[in-house]
Amino acid sequence: MTRRQQNIGVLGGSFDPVHFGHIKPTMAAASRYGLDQVRLLPCKISPFKQQTFASDEHRWQMVKMVASNSDVFQADRRELERAEPSHSVLTLREMAHEEPAEHKLFWLLGVDALIDFPRWHLAAEIMQYCHILVLRRPGFELPADGDDRAWLDQYLCEDFQELESTLHGHIYMTDIEMLDISSTEIREMIKKDQQPRFKMPGGIWNYIKRNQLYLND
Repeated sequence: MTRRQQNIGVLGGSFDPVHFGHIKPTMAAASRYGLDQVRLLPCKISPFKQQTFASDEHRWQMVKMVASNSDVFQADRRELERAEPSHSVLTLREMAHEEPAEHKLFWLLGVDALIDFPRWHLAAEIMQYCHILVLRRPGFELPADGDDRAWLDQYLCEDFQELESTLHGHIYMTDIEMLDISSTEIREMIKKDQQPRFKMPGGIWNYIKRNQLYLND
């Protein structure tokens, strides 16, 4: 029997806490671009952030709750198990070697992160393992020129069919917009005794309250 190609999305982040800004645009991308699953990878040590506020285990439990209520999301804790910083290239390298050769990895990234992507650790190697689907964010645009734009132009494409016909190496700007929600905003609301319940699934909000998270950050 011929094995069916799988399109696997990858979304990394601190998820501190996970919220609709992570969930809804990613679900829209999965539906529109035919992703069979999306792996949610909470990072242990982000190269871009000084610290997380909830423990690794609390962040993992919240991500697991999201995955358990979805046919698309899967929780992946490999970055929590590493002692070194959570460089994306390490995760994508592992995944590319674990998956059958015909499966494709689609890394989901906000345009604000893509702006700095040419300077990420081993960015060129990342492009050997995946395609990148870019979610738009109001107020952020790619540079019009310069070294970073020249680097990105090697990979940017305007036709999604190019991603369908190749295994890796393209960056595609979707028309899906990120929601104006941030984990920082949610944590600040909790500290002020405000309720961010409509910014996240009810189960996540109940988990935060039950475990008294983010009260003294």
